[in-house]
Amino acid sequence: MERPSRRKFLKRTAAAGMATGAGLALPVLFPGGISAQEKTKDAGPVYRELGSTGYKVTEVGFGVMNTRDPELIQAGFDAGINYFDTAHGYMGGVNEEVLGRVLKSNRSKVYVSTKVHCAGRGAKEIREMMETSLKRLQMDHVEIMFMHMPDRADEIMVKEHMNVFEQARKDGLCKFIGVSTHVNQAETVNAAVDSKFWEAVLVGYNYQSPKKVTAAMERARKSGLAVIAMKTQAKGYSNHKMGNISKQQAALKWVLQHTFVDTTIPGVTSFEQLAEDVAVMGMKMSFFDRRDLHRHAENLDGAYCRGVAGCTGCQNQCPFGVQVCELNRCLGYAYGYGDLRLARENYDRLPASSRVDRCGDCGECQVRCVNGLNLTDTVHRARELFA
Repeated sequence: MERPSRRKFLKRTAAAGMATGAGLALPVLFPGGISAQEKTKDAGPVYRELGSTGYKVTEVGFGVMNTRDPELIQAGFDAGINYFDTAHGYMGGVNEEVLGRVLKSNRSKVYVSTKVHCAGRGAKEIREMMETSLKRLQMDHVEIMFMHMPDRADEIMVKEHMNVFEQARKDGLCKFIGVSTHVNQAETVNAAVDSKFWEAVLVGYNYQSPKKVTAAMERARKSGLAVIAMKTQAKGYSNHKMGNISKQQAALKWVLQHTFVDTTIPGVTSFEQLAEDVAVMGMKMSFFDRRDLHRHAENLDGAYCRGVAGCTGCQNQCPFGVQVCELNRCLGYAYGYGDLRLARENYDRLPASSRVDRCGDCGECQVRCVNGLNLTDTVHRARELFA
């Protein structure tokens, strides 16, 4: 029996009608009373060039990281999305397996990226991870293979790791290679451009991002790299409305107004979220969207860590070497995404220098957040959850 959320999604799309493009069907969705005037004339999928790859991808892709439901992924494909992003480490490999089962019958109509962690690993282990990912996905290649989450720009220039990616591309495991960055983003993206080696960047980017991240992404796109944006909704999904649209739709529109962004991969965990994301394709960013989003951003001061958006204001302040923004990122998975397992997986991948047991008995955290976040509370919550 279908769950109510799926029935609601299908009923909603059927009532709105369907528009087809490139062999894919896209529902004309106007959640929250969105008027047709806010959409472009073509209500079908909206495509953008993916860097210099030659691919045309939907400007709204599908971040699969927290998705265990094959029906939800299938609904994303049926709604016209043709770019899907996963990683070797998501859900201990289950994420790739679920995605592969859904897409294998439509492989020629989609573009898939996955990611592997390289820090602390040798060439043999990294290559085995790549091959394992392909087996889970039931694919002989992915379109983009990313180096996942290097902490510093110099990590993407380690010769041993670069050689593994280059060989993977030569052997046909992937068509293109790229870098996924959560911290020190501007520096890492600029290093990727300067390397003339990497072909794509996946960057945490939203309306909270500093200007230097915007500049680095724009430079990357002008240099021919594919530019994909993640963490697009800043503080996640919300039912809060901004006029006729939700806060998360306004946030996604803000990212897509930048033409140097080729596609986005908002994380989707429900049919309601999927409907809202798909509806954003082709929308224009209005004056009122900008105003309301700006007001919402002001309300987030002191309540949201902007590390995933590129803020580095608290880095290297801790006398014990702990990067508190990394603790906040892991806590975000627990309390923002509601996924304790994902939080633990990411915490366990942190270097020993950034784990909460390295914190001294300071009483009050000596690190100061430039946006007013209470980092003493961050450390206490991290101790309770991870120590």
